[in-house]
Amino acid sequence: MRWIRHATRNTRQEAPRRFVKEFIKLILCLSGYFALAPMLGWALARSRAAERAALCLLLFMTSWFPSKLTLMVNSVEFYRGHTKGFEFSLLVTLGIALTVCSAVRRPQGFRALPPGLWLYLLYCALSCLSIIPAGNKLYVLMAAWKFTSAALIFVGAFHAFRDEQDLRWVLRMLAAMLILQALVCLKMRFLDGRWQVHGWFEHQNPMSIWAYLCALPLLAIAFSTNLGQRDTILCFSAVAATALMILLSVSRAGLAAFVLGSVAVTGLAFMRGVSLKICVMTGIGACAAVAAGFLALDSVMARFAGDAARENEEDLRPILNRQSKAMLHDSPVGIGWNNFGIVNSLPNTRYVTILIDWDVSRGFRVIDENYYAGPLTESLYWLLLSETGYPGFVSYIAFLALTLWWTGRGLIAHWKTPFGYFIGGVFVALGLLYLHGSVERVLSQTKNLSIWLIFCGFMARVEAMRQTSSKTKAEMLKH
Repeated sequence: MRWIRHATRNTRQEAPRRFVKEFIKLILCLSGYFALAPMLGWALARSRAAERAALCLLLFMTSWFPSKLTLMVNSVEFYRGHTKGFEFSLLVTLGIALTVCSAVRRPQGFRALPPGLWLYLLYCALSCLSIIPAGNKLYVLMAAWKFTSAALIFVGAFHAFRDEQDLRWVLRMLAAMLILQALVCLKMRFLDGRWQVHGWFEHQNPMSIWAYLCALPLLAIAFSTNLGQRDTILCFSAVAATALMILLSVSRAGLAAFVLGSVAVTGLAFMRGVSLKICVMTGIGACAAVAAGFLALDSVMARFAGDAARENEEDLRPILNRQSKAMLHDSPVGIGWNNFGIVNSLPNTRYVTILIDWDVSRGFRVIDENYYAGPLTESLYWLLLSETGYPGFVSYIAFLALTLWWTGRGLIAHWKTPFGYFIGGVFVALGLLYLHGSVERVLSQTKNLSIWLIFCGFMARVEAMRQTSSKTKAEMLKH
């Protein structure tokens, strides 16, 4: 009893300190969004080069340590979900700055809101319907804040990406990011002695997703005959670095996606016509892939050997998907955005029973302590269905389809231009990313979400350019 009274007294003493700490963090974050970001945008508007440098910085931030990018207000450290607090990000701050910069400069063809923004915000709004049955409504608001504010990254990338010179800056930054990350992975593997490296990411799977999403557009544009020799070598070197990085990460899904993406991008290049450059690059790429494979062969073989030893065990993923199905059945609007980790953990028994029954069927002894922090389903789509129900899921899939529609139309419109090669790489990368979502929560973490929204912003600009061109042609025909 004395220990309980002591703990209660300490908790009461900590509460005012925690309130002051959280209040100070909130003031700092709001100052960044509503004061620092607009002032930075106004300063960037004075120089186009500065605006391009800010866009490159936005890209580079997606490779930083997560702790360097975000600040959580009212953080719940023990929780595993989309977010564990009200997240404020330097990426969003820079997105606001780029949006303000464009509003001040008013470049030719200025458009305040990018195409498709309404659909993304509709997804966020419909997902918030899940707050009605949610067990913890505060967690729903945390997710709503994170994903809605992230739309500013999408808007900022749209405004900053306007011409072919911007594309060249983006390509060089993407290449530099990938090469730097590969060097970090080499250091982890051969100096630190780590088996599965993850670079500056939380885990190897998010790193491999980020890597192939950045690398496939570089591989695509490297085949363009209009790209200079230096940029071709730089892009191709970055792709080789990505291959090595993903091999060292020993991420099976990431490796499969990268290989399939490389084959698809190479196929698109041959569809445009056979040239000496394409043939030479394909041959060199195949040789480099073999060399990188030998360098990381021990890690790859060890991973597959471990998987073979467990091939007779039932995977946990179908069990977690079974929990998701039960949640969707019980609540068609979802059990609450960012609430999966609550409802599939004790003391809530409704869905924990599914996992307990599975453990019992395998001969495991049931220990209650093992079920107070249940794992999240690995599938992005089952997670969305269970948490946001049919309204959130359908609107999300609609936005994914819209981004592919933009990219496909842009690819056709710019087929043999450098833009067309780049767009073709993005098209393949997005398609693989969306397929990857069936087995991984590919877009729930901040850095992967951010790089995806940046590419969506680029494709929204391509669509806006197409719409502007169509209007101009229509006006010319009228006259």
